[in-house]
Amino acid sequence: MANITVNTTGTFPHIYLSTDLAVVAAGDPLVAAGKLDVTCLQDISISNVTGVFSWTDFCSASMNKLTTPSDNEVTTNMVIDPTIFFGDSASTGAALAGVDGLARNRTRVQFMVVMNGTDATSGAHYYKGQGYLTNIAPAVDPSSPVWISPLTLAVDGAYEVNVIT
Repeated sequence: MANITVNTTGTFPHIYLSTDLAVVAAGDPLVAAGKLDVTCLQDISISNVTGVFSWTDFCSASMNKLTTPSDNEVTTNMVIDPTIFFGDSASTGAALAGVDGLARNRTRVQFMVVMNGTDATSGAHYYKGQGYLTNIAPAVDPSSPVWISPLTLAVDGAYEVNVIT
């Protein structure tokens, strides 16, 4: 059985963010100045939730159903790295703002979630689209040596699923 390995060096998942919203061709990585590589992720969930509208009428004894548009999002928990979270003053774009700045300023971003490697790993599977960062909530407790924060990427529209060529 084939699988997508994520726990060996070179196959860790990455979330790339860019404020450059230019459309990137299918199979190509996000190539933008100031691209932010969100690493040290504890988990990632990619969801596509299609709603269903139900109704009854006098033509049938059963429920009728139609799908409604999907609500797509990417959720994760990240270990907070000061440069990734608060931004890098020596950089530009998403890297300058950091995760917190992009969320706080409601900046629309282009994202790429690479499941098994980097955005330059040929054959790596990815999800790519545009959206907004939300649900930032840094937290720590006495038994934890590091700060962590949830992060949600609220996808604006559909996302592309493909393999890096």
